Amino acid sequence: MITRRGPEGSGTVISLVYSLTLVVFTLAAANIGPRLLENFTNNRVNQVTIGLLAATFLYALIVLYIVGENEVPKLSVAVGIIMVTISLFTLIYFVNDAARSIKVDSEIARTQNALRRAVDRLLTDEPTESEGDRDKIPDGRIRMVYAPVPGYVNAVDIEELKSLAIRGEGFINMTAQLGDYLVKGEPLCELIDCSDECDPADVQLAILLDNTRVPDGDIKFNLHLGIEIALRALSPGINDGYTAIGVIDHISGSLAMILQRGVPAALHCDKDKTPRVWMEIISIKDILGLAMHPLRRAARGNMLVTLRLVRAIGSLRSVAPQRHRAILDKHLRLTASDARQALQNRDDRRELASRIRDARRGFDNQ
Repeated sequence: MITRRGPEGSGTVISLVYSLTLVVFTLAAANIGPRLLENFTNNRVNQVTIGLLAATFLYALIVLYIVGENEVPKLSVAVGIIMVTISLFTLIYFVNDAARSIKVDSEIARTQNALRRAVDRLLTDEPTESEGDRDKIPDGRIRMVYAPVPGYVNAVDIEELKSLAIRGEGFINMTAQLGDYLVKGEPLCELIDCSDECDPADVQLAILLDNTRVPDGDIKFNLHLGIEIALRALSPGINDGYTAIGVIDHISGSLAMILQRGVPAALHCDKDKTPRVWMEIISIKDILGLAMHPLRRAARGNMLVTLRLVRAIGSLRSVAPQRHRAILDKHLRLTASDARQALQNRDDRRELASRIRDARRGFDNQ
């Protein structure tokens, strides 16, 4: 009896798992963001659960086909019971994991942890920037290299570019950054004083252009995922200020890590310390603007979120090196300017002005 009903039960459970997975995808796309669906499809728990249930279903079918009408396959039934038991516990864990997956706070923390891991990998493998590195870019005859196809810059082989620059006895200046979208024929990089030994076609092969962005090595993409959650939360149809506050808190932690540790060096030299390649992965100004500008504009008129944004900027100012504090000061001025136009209540404007003064006072005391 167990053997004959095994395939039916397993098939029903597989249908349940697929249904729950589709519900999770639907809720995630609506409440968190469609670009985060890839994280759910790559979830190992979903893959293992569906695979295990499908294997149990297939095993029961094979046993039904092999075993005769009057036989009692005790060993096969025992194995089936073990597989069903494992599948049951896996299903219970799957339901719990699916419930946690659609919690927006968990997804915010996951995206920012991914950002911090990406930053940590970059700063571990590469030296940090030094003042005056940009002055080492040589002047000379420039040949442009253009994008052969439209797409996102997903990867750049720095070592290959360096070897090409050495071969051409010149310098390669990457004008496109990781994550940039280029149309066909748009400038990709500059060959400065490079001989004909440095072939533009070889340079194009060292730069990967693809139709979709990938998070590996693209810090801006990981930051965009968190910003998307905040902007969706602050949209008129949702208006969830506390979700936006959660994003601001986590992003401020990620930005503080970048400010304290610095950004990877853009200048790459050969063994003789001769500059060969300029490839800027991120800059402090760009990464702060990428985070602060959308949040400030979306929070305009929302006193709760604006106050938390001011507090986050103040926290960043307290840990930022001296050379980066002017950028944070600018974002505070922009926040105050927006507040003067958006806030009608005089007491709200006074409270915000007081918070901004507190942030600046903490900055000035550093």
